[in-house]
Amino acid sequence: MARFKRPVHPARILISGYLIIILCGAVLLSLPVSSKNIKPIDALFTATSAVCVTGLIVKDTATDFTFVGKLIILLLIQIGGIGYMTLSTAFFFFLRRGIGLRERLLMRESISYLTYENLRRFAFTIVRVTLVVEGLGAVLLFGYFMSSGMPTWQALGHAIFHAVSAFCNAGFSTFSTNLTGYSGTLFVPIVISLLFITGGIGFIVISDLYKTWLAKKNPRLSLHSKIALTTTLILILAGTGVILLLEWTNSLAAYPFAQKLSIAYFHAVTPRTAGFSTVNIGILSTAAKLLLVSFMFIGASPGGTGGGIKTTTFSLLVLEMKNLMRGRGEVLVFNRKVRAEQANRAFLVFILSLSWLLTALFLLLILNNEGDFLPTLFELTSAFGTVGLSLGSKIVPNLSASYDFSIIGKLIIIATIIIGKVGTLTVGSALIRQEKRRYTYPAGTVLVG
Repeated sequence: MARFKRPVHPARILISGYLIIILCGAVLLSLPVSSKNIKPIDALFTATSAVCVTGLIVKDTATDFTFVGKLIILLLIQIGGIGYMTLSTAFFFFLRRGIGLRERLLMRESISYLTYENLRRFAFTIVRVTLVVEGLGAVLLFGYFMSSGMPTWQALGHAIFHAVSAFCNAGFSTFSTNLTGYSGTLFVPIVISLLFITGGIGFIVISDLYKTWLAKKNPRLSLHSKIALTTTLILILAGTGVILLLEWTNSLAAYPFAQKLSIAYFHAVTPRTAGFSTVNIGILSTAAKLLLVSFMFIGASPGGTGGGIKTTTFSLLVLEMKNLMRGRGEVLVFNRKVRAEQANRAFLVFILSLSWLLTALFLLLILNNEGDFLPTLFELTSAFGTVGLSLGSKIVPNLSASYDFSIIGKLIIIATIIIGKVGTLTVGSALIRQEKRRYTYPAGTVLVG
């Protein structure tokens, strides 16, 4: 009797792939040629943060890792930013080989693609766009670093590392103080922010913009692109305005208007998964920190290099609440109806994400002996959004607050980073077997509200 093959489970295979890459990265970072006296848990933490393009650090990237170690971190960031399934699929396209159903399922799960069509070509396009944008960013940064008097090879290394880290929304920096040394300039923050905004809006949106505005293949942008771009623009403008209002006489008091505007803009966009900072986040007001927490929870757009619940999920939640309050039975946006399945999916993502954050926060507060609530919440949300911003360690300057956590606390942050990277729905589908019921029960009535 012939044996039937077990069905492909994309979520489990995708998570397993990331775990294998993280473990390999941790081993490489533990080698004497890569780092200086690094503990296994710190090597695992750094590898996870790099692969999941997060940027939380428990070791100083600039001083605690050798040139080889920095190259390994850069490679892990690039793999995590593009996605290992995208890289392998693009490789098959380069070899002009086809991909099977298994690979198509994994690819679609990996980048949240809408269809199974032209996956090889789309993967190859992702790699090309990544290399072009990162290359352009590296050239611009290299020119600036050289003009500021930095030695040639040093300027080249910093430029390449920051271009890749920015486009992949990783937040890793080869400067111990991140980008705080460039808070008085406009060029570096603008270049870095344009890189991580481009990476954060998602390859699907980038492809749609190209086909619609440049190639003229599509008559109009897709509904997904319209929602992602509109939400991103609203969050940038609203965030910049609110931070200016909150910090005008606080952390921004000593800066002239142009720099106030630059810093406010930069810190309105960086919490949505970038992780770079041009000022010490710890000096911001409590209200501004809570604003950053909400932005980190929202995150980037689907198919991009960031985490969080995603901009489109946030938009659908707002629209669904609005329609329910008005007594409408369907969600309408840009003269299009959103399927009930997608609206329910957005609600499920929100509930699962919030449930994990509350559970992890409860455990971390216990493990840290009722540690400070806001710094712990900030660190945890930053991990989930794969952002990398932190209120900082109380023990070692320039390191994330995770440095102060116990081994179990760091493992909770590691788990949160991975969940934020692959998505709560992916993790949920990997753990829970789906069942289709062929029968139903009589309806009942429950009082709500």
